[in-house]
Amino acid sequence: MKSKIIAIVFAFCLFSQGAGAQGILAEADSAYAAGKYESAVELYQRVAEEEGTSAALLYNLGNACFQTGDYGNAMLSWLRARRLAPGDETIQANINYLQSRVEDANKAEQKGKRYKVVPDEPSFFQSVKGALADDISSDTWAVWAAVAFIVFVAAAALYIFSRTVILRKTGFFGGMVSLLFSLVFVIFAFMAANAADSHDTGVVTAFKVTLLTEPGKDADANKGGVLTKGTVVQILSEEVDAEGKTTWYKVRMNTDYIGWVAASDMAVV
Repeated sequence: MKSKIIAIVFAFCLFSQGAGAQGILAEADSAYAAGKYESAVELYQRVAEEEGTSAALLYNLGNACFQTGDYGNAMLSWLRARRLAPGDETIQANINYLQSRVEDANKAEQKGKRYKVVPDEPSFFQSVKGALADDISSDTWAVWAAVAFIVFVAAAALYIFSRTVILRKTGFFGGMVSLLFSLVFVIFAFMAANAADSHDTGVVTAFKVTLLTEPGKDADANKGGVLTKGTVVQILSEEVDAEGKTTWYKVRMNTDYIGWVAASDMAVV
């Protein structure tokens, strides 16, 4: 009897927490609709801390951050949302629009210099990898792998139990092809999972940063290496302190923008 009471109390607590999170989420949506964007940001962040994130929550958080002018956290939220929902056209449209704004801001910081303000064009293999691993989720590839394996099982059964030559050939060759596709889809699923768990992309969250030649406040700044909030960069390496905490990142946007940024001025996607 005592165990049943404990289970009921535990279930009630879970229900109360879930109801509370939904209430906070509704309050955040109302704040956003009313134009109270800073309050909406705080409430969305509270839901994320208490209940975890989702693509929809991160998308809304990014919208609220964008409305406050916090382009760094807006880009960060939308990129994280895209990882949870790759292929979402609305999320990608927001990212593309903000990237154009950030490119204009970076161009304005050049002070007459003619550096590129866009990332380098990816190679053919990088483009293929991006299409397979970044634009399609690992769950989708896993489903296709399962479907292909079911087709393989059906083809194998057709080969084993059929008496006619044509059906046996169909089962044999169909089974080989479907098994091959199943293995390929499994590989793609692992690629997509690794891409989702990677930590090699960062976003500048400070108002603007000057890229340094070496990690340290007294290092020389690169010529014209100024990046504004919302800039997406590739993380090349990092510098840690005695406690193992990352203090500096070496980042790259393109061949013109490579240098060190303080960890407090950016966030890892």
